[in-house]
Amino acid sequence: MSKFIAIDLAPEGIFVVAGNTRGAAKIEQAVSWTDADGEAPPVLSAETAKRIGEQLRDKLRAAGVAPAPALVSVGRGRVILKELRYPAVPPAEEPAVVKFQAMKELSDSADDVVLDYTPLSNGTPEGERRSMAVVVRKELFAAVQQMCAAAGLKLAAVTPRPYAVAAGLVRAFASRAVQPPESPADAVATLVLGSAGGEFTVVRNGEVTFTRDVPGPVVTSEPMLIGEVRRNLTVYAGAAPGHPIQALYVSESAGGWASRLRAALGLPVSAYDPLNGSVPDVAETLRGRFAGAVGLLAAKAAGELPINFAAPRQPKSEKDPKQTKLLVGALAALLLVAAGAAFGYFTLDAADDKIAQLQKQKTDFEDQLKDREPDAKRLAAVRQWKARGFNMLDEMYDMTDRFPSAGGLVAESFEAKVIAPDQKGNQPNQGQIEVKLETRNHELVDGVVFSLQREMKYYVGADKKIIGQASATRDPSLKDYTVFTFVKNRPPSEFTRTPSFAPPDRKKYPPKWVKEEPKKEPEPDAAPAAPELAPPPKAKGDDNDDQ
Repeated sequence: MSKFIAIDLAPEGIFVVAGNTRGAAKIEQAVSWTDADGEAPPVLSAETAKRIGEQLRDKLRAAGVAPAPALVSVGRGRVILKELRYPAVPPAEEPAVVKFQAMKELSDSADDVVLDYTPLSNGTPEGERRSMAVVVRKELFAAVQQMCAAAGLKLAAVTPRPYAVAAGLVRAFASRAVQPPESPADAVATLVLGSAGGEFTVVRNGEVTFTRDVPGPVVTSEPMLIGEVRRNLTVYAGAAPGHPIQALYVSESAGGWASRLRAALGLPVSAYDPLNGSVPDVAETLRGRFAGAVGLLAAKAAGELPINFAAPRQPKSEKDPKQTKLLVGALAALLLVAAGAAFGYFTLDAADDKIAQLQKQKTDFEDQLKDREPDAKRLAAVRQWKARGFNMLDEMYDMTDRFPSAGGLVAESFEAKVIAPDQKGNQPNQGQIEVKLETRNHELVDGVVFSLQREMKYYVGADKKIIGQASATRDPSLKDYTVFTFVKNRPPSEFTRTPSFAPPDRKKYPPKWVKEEPKKEPEPDAAPAAPELAPPPKAKGDDNDDQ
């Protein structure tokens, strides 16, 4: 990836350049967001990060800047720098040693900060090493991440502005945009100024060896600024007397501050335009403020940034002495994997053919199913219509099985009827059954009712009632009952009774429950009736007499 967007979070606004880092950094576009646009962006924090990112996204889109990985720089006043000295240790252990040394001198917890460092080569005694450790609070780093996410940019690096400015100055030396020092080993200073403040940085051999923040009120007064620069020169001279500053470079295009500082300091002072040779449409008053953004691209083009909080240096594990054997084993495993991959390829190819065949079958089945969908709807309607009734013959068959096998219970009638749905289409029960019974033993009737109540899944409200007493011509112990219940629809498969009974003789069913008259016994003293005598025979001639 050679396209990047560099974002400099300055006190008075945000300065962005987009360009290519392949070879030497090439600036293609520049965008600024300051109070000249109506309203300057607020200070970056957890509360403002999302809003800044969304507005920055809109400004980049309006300027025609295509999304790309983002390089972000933060001001000197928002980081802590510590120059550390420590014994020479293996490179794999150096990050842990630097972190340990730096955290001893900080009051913050290691969980609250992000730490990175860059080794220093200037004047290192043998057997001792020097590094510059830089620390940023995690809340600021998280705010930068949130801002980039809201702007739709992938965060690639976060670095302090002095390191970006130093890389931009080296780029200006290489392009001859400004006269370089006689030797790269000479210490030079760079001054970046804006309406809200600036930074004073000393660079030697391309490394940042000293940097201080320039307060905002100082920039409003020329005497105060000259005094601030003199103090910074004096402080540096006391810290590094063997490497005095040979020149001062001011990041500006017009050269106004450079000429005034040159007369006051007695030191070679030059102005340089960070955007020299590119993006001519940027205002002269703003061109010098792009030093940090241009420097980010320059540092990325030269390699990895010296300080990157997005990917800080970490301890590395030492190489295993048996690495060769491990590599041979890994190669053998790789060959096995390759063979397995070839076998898997042919297997997958066959599986693909099988899947294609099954997919065709699936499509055919779906077409058939679609063609039969009208029939399925009609069948569903029939089933719904059928579910509104119940099977009367199966119910009669089961009712017969509920009668006691020993007899004593006579069915006079079996009535079944379907219950039509109400006006809203509701039909809690599909039918009703009433059976009129005759028996001397009411417990037999209770048995029929209980058998219905036990099957509550199919019968609701099963009960009995007496509907008559014995008549004068019947046995007085006989009673008439009606067993009634509501019936729910059920499929034929749920009629599981298998009764075994002999139907009664139709000629003798129902039995005649006739009251028996008691037999009369003869009186003990009654005389037998006299036999009736035949009339005497008539004599001859009597007929004439009768005449």
